[in-house]
Amino acid sequence: MKIKMTISFIILFSMTINVVCQTNTINSQAKEVYLEEKILDMLNEFYTSYITENSKMAEMENKTAGIEKLNSIKRKYCTIRLLNKIDKQNEDAELDADPFLKSQDFNIKWSKTLKFRKDSKNQNMYIVSYSYYDNYKHTNNQITIKLIIVKQRGCYRIDSVW
Repeated sequence: MKIKMTISFIILFSMTINVVCQTNTINSQAKEVYLEEKILDMLNEFYTSYITENSKMAEMENKTAGIEKLNSIKRKYCTIRLLNKIDKQNEDAELDADPFLKSQDFNIKWSKTLKFRKDSKNQNMYIVSYSYYDNYKHTNNQITIKLIIVKQRGCYRIDSVW
């Protein structure tokens, strides 16, 4: 009788542990999907506002307000480390294009072609792409930008771009 009760207890305990482990796995996967969606939303907000403001600034006579708006957007979505690195590259004349778009020009139409995805190999890497038509070469072009995303003070931010 004791053996049957012991075996029953062990089976019941094993089933309980199995259910708890499966629940934790499901919760972990759901949390991962939620966080990925949150990061993709952040990237969409950043790139949409960044492209929009750059496009507006091209038409402004006094660009000071536009530059301040762009700096505000970058401060909201990027780490200080990245902003300092970009500032240094600008001072040293190392940049010949905007690092977030790999372009010297801006077009509001790009925001309609934006695509975002998580890199399958690197946990913190995300890939942004957009396409445009080159009027001079008469070709469709796709630009791809790689980003590293980190969590800083409770917010996800862009920490590296190339």
